[in-house]
Amino acid sequence: MSAANQVVPLALALPGENCRVRTVFGKDGEMKRLRELGLLEGKTVRVVCANEPLICQVGDCRFGLCQRMARCIMVERVLEETR
Repeated sequence: MSAANQVVPLALALPGENCRVRTVFGKDGEMKRLRELGLLEGKTVRVVCANEPLICQVGDCRFGLCQRMARCIMVERVLEETR
């Protein structure tokens, strides 16, 4: 399995990386809030800062997640195409 296809928690993504959301799990209220923020299966999320909190961007919206929440979001890394 290549690094691009490997599914990992968002908490392990590096700053500047683009990732595709594969699944979101956790308590119902937490899952609902994450989905309201745009963290839906298939969406691309960019890690801006990998500290506590983890700052990520979905579309034009940036927000912070605690590491516990970031571990509930499973993503696959998206490799940038070189032109």
